[in-house]
Amino acid sequence: MGKLGRLIADFSEASRQSGRSVSSLLLELSRLRFGAGQIGASEYLDFRLYMNDLTFGQKCAFGGYRSEAVLEEILIDDYARFLSLDKVTMYSLLAGYGLPIPRVRAVYRSQRPSSLLCLDTPQALAAYLETAASLPVYVKPSFGGYGRGNTLIVGLEKGNLLLGDGSAVELHQYCRSLDERGGLGWILQEPLVSQSRIAELCGDKISGVRVHSFMSNGGPSITKAIWKINIGTEDSDNFRDGESGNLAAALDIETGEVLRVVSGIGLTQRLNVPHPKTGAQLVGFRVPYWNEIRSLVCDAHLAFPGFICPGWDIAVCEEGPRILEINFFGDIDLPQRAYHLGFMDEVFLSLMRERGLDALLSGSPDHRQRSRATGRMGRLKHHWKW
Repeated sequence: MGKLGRLIADFSEASRQSGRSVSSLLLELSRLRFGAGQIGASEYLDFRLYMNDLTFGQKCAFGGYRSEAVLEEILIDDYARFLSLDKVTMYSLLAGYGLPIPRVRAVYRSQRPSSLLCLDTPQALAAYLETAASLPVYVKPSFGGYGRGNTLIVGLEKGNLLLGDGSAVELHQYCRSLDERGGLGWILQEPLVSQSRIAELCGDKISGVRVHSFMSNGGPSITKAIWKINIGTEDSDNFRDGESGNLAAALDIETGEVLRVVSGIGLTQRLNVPHPKTGAQLVGFRVPYWNEIRSLVCDAHLAFPGFICPGWDIAVCEEGPRILEINFFGDIDLPQRAYHLGFMDEVFLSLMRERGLDALLSGSPDHRQRSRATGRMGRLKHHWKW
C-alpha cells in the first residue's frame, strides 16, 4: 500500500473511532492546516485531533512541524544554540555554576582542554574500559539527540562488554564502532540510578522528566512537564514518537502528580496503561523532589539567556535531581501527546504577549529582511537585545 493508500485507510479508521464522517474530518483538517498551528494530515492523526474530546478552539492551540519552525525562529538565539548542541560545553557551563549534573569521567575522539581525560584512539578507549574501576559507565554522543547511540556499559566478561539492555558486544568492535559516527565525540559519564520510589514503579533505569520553562519578564517559570517513563528495554527514556515503547506522562506542574499516561501515538495510542514491566499503575503518582526540580530548572535557566523556552531533561536520583541536558527548544510533539492539549495554549500565548512576541507567530520567517533594531537578518530576530 502506497502513502496515499495508507492515508486513506487511516482516515477511514479515524472516522470509525470518532463516529464522524471522513468529509467532516477533512474539512476540520483544512481549517487547522491554514491556522496558526499549520497542522498537517499525519499530525492531525498522530495528535488524535479527529476525536470529539476537544473543542475546535482547543485544537487550534496544537502546532505541527511548520509552526514549530516559526517558534524556534522566535524563541532561540542562533548565537546560543551551540551551548545546547555540544553536551561537553553544556556540562562545563552548568558545572561552572555549581549546578548538579552527572560527573563526566572522560571524552573520546573529542579535542578538549587537559582538565578532561581525553581518549583519542580505539586502543586508548579499550584500555580505559578494561580497567575495572571504569565500569559501569554511560556513553553518549556529545552532539546528538533522541537517545541515539546512548549505551550503558555495566561490565566486561571474556573480552565482551555487557550492556544495560542485557546484550553483549566484543570490546574492540564496540570501540571501533564509535569512529563510524562523526560529530563532537563521545562523553563517558557516571551512570545514574533512579530514585527508589521511581525504581519500584519503573525499574532502575532512568525515567527522567522533560520540563519546559519560559523566560518571562519576571524571570523563568515552568509551563509544562512530562515524565518520560522507561519500560526497561533501552538505555534511554526517549519517547521517539512512540517507537521506543517508552511511555509519556503529563504532570501537574504544581505538584508533580501524574495526570495522564500515553503509550504510542495516533490511531493505536493507548491511555493510562500500567507499566509493562512492573504492572504498576502510574496515574496519581507524584514525582519525588518535585519542588527541587522546579527550583533547579528556574535557577539553571538563568545560565542560558539565549533560550526563551527551552526543554530540560532531568534525572530524579536518590540524592536529588540532576540535569541531563538542556534542549534549546525541546519540541512541541511530546507535551501535546502527553497532555492531549495544544502547546500554544493560553498560558503560553500570555507569556508571548508579555514579551511582545505574539505578533510574530503569524506568517513565515523572512530571512532576507534585516532588523533595524539589531541589524540581524530575519524578521523574527529583531527582538534580541544583542
